[in-house]
Formats: sequence, C-alpha cells, structure tokens
Amino acid sequence: MAVIINEQEIDLDIAEELEPYLDSFPRYRVRGVKLQSCSPFREEHKPSFAVNLENGTWIDSGAYDDDWRQGNFVKLLAFLMGVTYEESKEYLLEKYKTIYSDMDNFKLEIWMPEEQKPYRIVSPEELQPFMYRNPYLTNRGITEKVQRAFKIGYDTKGQAVVICWHDKHGQIINLKFRSIKDKRFWYLEDGQPIKQHVFGLHFIFKMNLKTAYVVESETDCMYLWSHGIPAIALGSASMSKAQEKLIIGSPIENLVLAFDADKAGWRCRKDVEKRLMGSLNLWAMDMPKGCKDVNDIPANKLIEATGKAKRLTPSFL
Repeated sequence: MAVIINEQEIDLDIAEELEPYLDSFPRYRVRGVKLQSCSPFREEHKPSFAVNLENGTWIDSGAYDDDWRQGNFVKLLAFLMGVTYEESKEYLLEKYKTIYSDMDNFKLEIWMPEEQKPYRIVSPEELQPFMYRNPYLTNRGITEKVQRAFKIGYDTKGQAVVICWHDKHGQIINLKFRSIKDKRFWYLEDGQPIKQHVFGLHFIFKMNLKTAYVVESETDCMYLWSHGIPAIALGSASMSKAQEKLIIGSPIENLVLAFDADKAGWRCRKDVEKRLMGSLNLWAMDMPKGCKDVNDIPANKLIEATGKAKRLTPSFL
C-alpha cells in the first residue's frame, strides 16, 4: 500500500515487512486490515496495540509516553529492526524505490540516498550528563568491569541505560538509550547510523582476537564478555553490507553464530552463514530449550551451552 516517505508515495508491503518480527507482537491476530496485539514496546497482558496493514500507522492506546502512543511505519520498523529512524527510512526507500519514466520527455526520476552526514564523534563532555549507574544491566548478569569497559551510563531524565556504540578504532559514534521501564529505545538524532558499525568490534581489533561470538543485541554481547567470551553484536537481526565488510576485515578467523531463537534470528543466521561462509570459519550455537537469547542462559550453564557450538560446512546442494 502507498506510504508517504520523504514526500514520495512508496508502495510498501506492510505485512511482508512485519512478518519476520511477528514474535515481537504477543497474542497478535489479524482482523481485516489491522494487526492487533499486546504492545511490542512494553509488557502487558491485554492487547492495546494495533497497526494498519494498509498504511503502516499504529496506535498504542495503553502507552504512558505520548511519543510512543502512535506513529508511522518508519518508526515502528526502526524499533523492530533495532536501528535509527533514518536507517529505517533509507532501508524502505532503497527496497521499494521506483523508477518513474516520462515517455513524452524521456526523463527518468530515480530516488537517491540523502547526502551522507559528516562523521560524528561523541565527545567526553557529551557523556557527562549520563555518568550514573543503574542496576538494570547488573541484574541481567553484566559485570561492573564490563560496563565500565563499554562506557555504560544512565539517563536519569529519560530513565534509560545509555549504551555507547564505538567504531572499530574505539571512538564513540552514537548513544543508544534503553528504557529500564519497558522495551523502548532511541538514539542520538545526529549520531552515526549504527549499521555502519559493529558493537564490540573495537575490542576485537585492540586485542587482536581470532575467535568471537556474534549476537544480535548489545546486552547479549556484554553478557558473553562478562563470562570471558569475546563477542560482537549487529544491533539487530540483520547484517548490513558495511557490517559484513568490517567483520571480514577484522582479526576474526573463527566466528560463532549465536542469534536469537525466533524466526528473525533464524533468518539472520542463514543470511550471515551464506554471506560469510568461505571468508571465515563459521560455527553455530543453538539456544538451550526455554532460552530466547544468550542473555537468557543461566550463568552456570553458559560455558556448557557455548561449548556445544557446531562447525558449519559449505553445502553444494
């Protein structure tokens, strides 16, 4: 259906875009042109969320934050993909871009990406307002040592943990704010796109590590580091071309795929396997029964679980 993005009318397949993330919509059901479910942004037991499958607009009638009470499809997809608003918009424009031809004047009008922003570095002064600590990540098994290494902070006003994203050289290029009250998150409006970087990769370069686990979320990544297991995170259930290039160009020779145990995680695993097979030695780790992701694995069972990773071999079928 037609959706307006950047003043352009784009025909999006809303249902197709939502399909990989249906696990994020508890108790969902489709009624006519609406998908109704419990809110993907917070915990609830009675469905109060609905997204229009024709134009992508959504409403969360039980929201307590006006900024998340309703919105457009770009914002919803950014949340589901775990990326910035701009990255979500660019993804949709790139996928559904249309070439319009004026047969009378032989003109072609082709959508082009917006001019790339200057490389943004977050200064130490900008981190000063967030020099606090909240037990949110500690309660999820992430040690104080690892939180300090990753420069974790806390936004007292937004009630959100502040997670620094670094480039491969260790410079901070964006801040992710993760609400401690629900599932919402947001980024600096002028920060670098996170899909141009790989979370935790600067430590791989710094220590010249040859083996690492790759996961979806920053929390999973830091949880593994808390147990002495080197890891990197894509930030979502997808690997961009820039991330693929960074990983191949890193010291990593052996990469263990440890994505979430859901439909999006499985698709990500198969895509990464296909794209990196031949460039790196690949291994795959299955989540233990009852665990959705790495952070769900009890600390006393983590080493056993990671030790069961199996070597992946090319398939010629």
